[in-house]
Amino acid sequence: MATHDSIGSQDRLAVDGGSPVRREPLLPGWPGGLLIGEEERAQVLDVLESQSLFRHYGPRPRRKTAELERRFAEIMGARHALAVTSGTAALISGLAALGIGPGDEVIVPTYTWVATVGAVVALGAVPVFADIDETLTVDPRALEAAVSPHTVAVIPVHMRGAGADMEPILSAARRHGLAVLEDAAQAVGGMYRKRRLGTLGEFGVYSLQYHKVITTGEGGMVVTDDPRLFERAVRYHDQGSARITELDEVAPGGNPLLIGVNYRMNELTAAVGVAQIERMDWIIARMRAHKARLVASVAGIKGLTVRPIPDPDGDTGATFIFSAATAEQSGRFAKALTAEGVPVSVAWTSGQHVYYHFDQFIERRFLSRRHCAWDCPHYRGKATITKGQFPRSDEILKRAVHFDIHPLFTDQDVDDIILALHKVARALL
Repeated sequence: MATHDSIGSQDRLAVDGGSPVRREPLLPGWPGGLLIGEEERAQVLDVLESQSLFRHYGPRPRRKTAELERRFAEIMGARHALAVTSGTAALISGLAALGIGPGDEVIVPTYTWVATVGAVVALGAVPVFADIDETLTVDPRALEAAVSPHTVAVIPVHMRGAGADMEPILSAARRHGLAVLEDAAQAVGGMYRKRRLGTLGEFGVYSLQYHKVITTGEGGMVVTDDPRLFERAVRYHDQGSARITELDEVAPGGNPLLIGVNYRMNELTAAVGVAQIERMDWIIARMRAHKARLVASVAGIKGLTVRPIPDPDGDTGATFIFSAATAEQSGRFAKALTAEGVPVSVAWTSGQHVYYHFDQFIERRFLSRRHCAWDCPHYRGKATITKGQFPRSDEILKRAVHFDIHPLFTDQDVDDIILALHKVARALL
């Protein structure tokens, strides 16, 4: 393994015209996607040959969607699981099942994917941002400070493969009588204190989009232990749902038919998921092993700090994130490291995930003039979004350097990343 001191002081950085550590591209951050193979092929062909691509009926149904739901619930340790068309559909289905709507506030972290915020607004409710801390997940103290008389739910987001600090979040939610919907889209299979992420709140939602730990291309999952909430989610996702074949039990008294949408997963999508779910723990184990080497390598570099994680044992290992002392240093480090053949980005400048700065929310851009959210007559709160409103989050995200880890990295790949880290650190720090 390369060390900081072993890099010659005359070794010129690639960004300054020197030779890069690595010329062959590293595998991109598509863990499950690049593992698609014979198992997925066999599952998909089984569905195609059955001519039964719809979950509810066909000439020879294979029931892959139901199989995926059963297996996902089993692996996650949840009572119920529902397969839907995307992580966004999972968010909206869970929030709708909780009764979220106009007049309600839902707390979301400043660092998340757009769907977390958009799902709240899609239901006519108001997203209220709360600062993150150095874990890059919501600061429990900021979350509690954001609670108002209009708050009905919180969405802790398990960002970049690692869980938020759920114990204080759950405690705050209980004190204020708030529902908790965990957004585990970027941390499928991760854990918090020996429980799978997504199983600690009223709902957990997941994405199976191509960039995620496991993938179906597009797709999502909803889990809960509450049969009444599960039935509401099932009915909502399937046009109010006269068909309830997804239910292995009906809540006492049942939920009446209602007006819903169509977020049903199809059998081809589910077939890929049936194969992918069996790869999940292997994928996580490999990514964690690679990340452990990278974390250990940075420990000897003065001036860099590895992202702290509330429960390191539950980390999926999907990303390696570190920070320099200043935004300027992080920016220079990211540029130089990328030139060495290790593509990284600064969270702030990557063009994503800082939606508290995005004009579509600040300016409340809706396709319909009648879509309200902040302007609903039911809403009596005072939540707003303005640029510069969260300087603490800004400062953290401007220093955070992000790198995706793939389970198929070789030992040589990791050696090269470590060599590049030390080369750049010696020159810049």
